[in-house]
Amino acid sequence: MKSFLFSSILIALLASVGCTTKFDINAPEKDITVVYGLLNQADSVQYIKITKAFLGESSAYDMAQDPALSSWGDEITVTVTEIGNLNRTFPLQKTYISNKDSGIFYSPNQEVYMFKSIPPLNAKNTYKINIKNKNTEIVTTATTAMVYDFTIKDPMPGSPQIGFVSSNGTYNATGEAKWISSKNSKIFEPLFRFHYREVDKATLDTTGDKYVDWNLNSVKASSTDGNEELIASYNGESFYRTIQAKIPVNTAVDRIIGNVDFIISAGGDDLSIYIDLNSTSGSIIQERPSYTNIATNPPNANASAIGIFSCRFTKKYSFKLSPYSVTKLINGEYTSQLGFK
Repeated sequence: MKSFLFSSILIALLASVGCTTKFDINAPEKDITVVYGLLNQADSVQYIKITKAFLGESSAYDMAQDPALSSWGDEITVTVTEIGNLNRTFPLQKTYISNKDSGIFYSPNQEVYMFKSIPPLNAKNTYKINIKNKNTEIVTTATTAMVYDFTIKDPMPGSPQIGFVSSNGTYNATGEAKWISSKNSKIFEPLFRFHYREVDKATLDTTGDKYVDWNLNSVKASSTDGNEELIASYNGESFYRTIQAKIPVNTAVDRIIGNVDFIISAGGDDLSIYIDLNSTSGSIIQERPSYTNIATNPPNANASAIGIFSCRFTKKYSFKLSPYSVTKLINGEYTSQLGFK
């Protein structure tokens, strides 16, 4: 499944999409729809997580392990409507995926809603989700624009190699990733992904692709108008420190060096606000304002909605490691024990 998440910060944000709880014993009972969805015109299949809040007398941790408590079952119908040149309507179907990490909520299987976006979604259009409760007739809605394509300047697309080490063997200390923002884009998450394979020395069996992600700092555009040059700085030494930290020493295998991808994901303004307000506060005052762009339509005293329905767009370019960078990976102080060849 294409990730819901928009790079590292979004992975942290949506780690709990399995279900949502609401435990206010003094509040009157009402239906609360919880939505997490990020549309991406580069994906041929779109996934949206739709659950309901639940209330009960048992332990919240115990109830979070029961998928039935957060599922709407067959009570809802879901569509996404395109507002623009084609005005298509996509009915969503319930499906199950099996790659949710373990945690407070049930795993690894989870219930999501999906639709195939063929032909692809159009960045010039807007999209509206409609979630109708068949029993109460209450409708939950949200609308999002789409992130336009953006231009990466550095590392330069089409270059055969990328290097984190200079010709004299020292780490590059002033690396910069550069790109030009696009319309409707607000927050960007750049990362380098290092690919490798492992060969068992005894059997000569080779694993499939493995990789390590080196996340750079997120960057925000000053507006969603686009055409703004943005920069994420990095130090070449951190590339090797990250590999050392994420790949364990294993003397039973040799490791084959693969390509390095530069991947950058852009998110819309609503997503940027949502991330800001749901990130861990550095203050001793942990109360933060809530943000959602999901609402019941029209407003209803017996129902409410929370979550985020927004957009993202991801680009990727692949490079070979420069010879100096390969030498440092094989013989350097951080990675020489990892068996790279």
